[in-house]
Amino acid sequence: MRRRALLGQGLGLSLAASAAALGWRQVASGPMLPGEGADLDVLVIGAGLAGLACAQRLRAAGRRVLVLEARQRLGGRIWTERRQGAAIDLGASWLHGVDNNPLQPLLTRELGLPLLASGDRGRITIGPDGRPWSPARTAQADAWLAAVLQRAEQQGSAAQPLSRWLPPLLTPDQRFTLLADVVHELGAEPSAIAADAPLGDGQPLLGGDALLSGGLDQLVAHLAQGLDIRLGQPVRLIRNSPDGVEAITAAGDVHRAGALCCTVPLGVLKAAAIRFEPPLPAAKQRAIDSLGMGLLDKIVLLFPRRFWEDSDWIRNDGPVPGLWSEWVNLEPLLGRPALMGFNAADTARTLASQSDGSIIASALGQLERCFPQAEIPPPSDVLLTRWGEDPFARGSYSFPAVGSSPAMRRELGRRWQSVVLAGEAVSTDCPATLQGAYLSGRAAAQSLLA
Repeated sequence: MRRRALLGQGLGLSLAASAAALGWRQVASGPMLPGEGADLDVLVIGAGLAGLACAQRLRAAGRRVLVLEARQRLGGRIWTERRQGAAIDLGASWLHGVDNNPLQPLLTRELGLPLLASGDRGRITIGPDGRPWSPARTAQADAWLAAVLQRAEQQGSAAQPLSRWLPPLLTPDQRFTLLADVVHELGAEPSAIAADAPLGDGQPLLGGDALLSGGLDQLVAHLAQGLDIRLGQPVRLIRNSPDGVEAITAAGDVHRAGALCCTVPLGVLKAAAIRFEPPLPAAKQRAIDSLGMGLLDKIVLLFPRRFWEDSDWIRNDGPVPGLWSEWVNLEPLLGRPALMGFNAADTARTLASQSDGSIIASALGQLERCFPQAEIPPPSDVLLTRWGEDPFARGSYSFPAVGSSPAMRRELGRRWQSVVLAGEAVSTDCPATLQGAYLSGRAAAQSLLA
């Protein structure tokens, strides 16, 4: 992932094991007794990074907090699977901008976890003829895209789509580079991306990207320590008043507190999966409707042996534009041969409607095209995602859609009576990133404490 870089040129631990290993306390499920939870200071909806960061900050300040999580696992869009002794992140994977990322010292100094720099061993692009692009060809395509994006960012507006700034007819190399470096970064088509933020909004992410050895659920485990968390509790209604809040779940359980932090993803808010009484203020609803929710789906193939080039990224400039355009070599991270492939936006939605077998066959077919001389063994295991069809995500991460603005993110994070929203979509500095979610949760806690 090279987010904003151009402009600067499955199952984890069992539930019982999780509670013991992670140090958080799972509250027994079931209907609440009359008045139960009324002495809570804050309810936090969602046990992803934003929700856990918020709950920990409140707990440190002495507040009584309960976290309600719709899933039967922690982490939200952090989803770590353990297969064949390897920890594989199927949701968020990268730490973007390690030099100005507050999670970097937390992970490396406080937790002592190793980070692996991503991209240091380069990338290869395999063209439609099965031959790798030359360095000159790659440099020419990268320079073209950087110039187009810079012009769009400087002269375009949020009311215009990025497609407005593209040539009417793209060369094959231009089309591929646009797909790999923009559509895959934002999870959206150029016609949906605001022209003034062609590689995402927010502050520059400095210092490159890194992967966490052992899985991002280690970060989740750390942030969950000591918290009261109730799993399998999808909230359907939030009643808000100056005097306190009620959260009513799909099972009819009623949870009461003095205040509430809602950290569900933007996609869930856009689908109106949670109803608010009274309705959200018009400015907040306009922000939810205007901001975009991108889609990036993954497949991970574990192999008995490596048959690919020893580089970090393998880019597939194949005959079907956008289909399995990028693969990352996970062997340096996992210690065993594995490839992670991506599809984004419209291509991802089309594939998600197909069977697992069809998706796997499609992925292997493209790898065979890229390495025609190799004998590709059957994968020993396969993991794949459908984030757009996940009712508790409805997409992968937010992006600056046509008609949206950073002010809308600020509006989402502004406290409303006893309720505040948090999550990566609320972050103005680092949207669509782990640190954006983390910092927004801490900011939401500070707002409630104030």
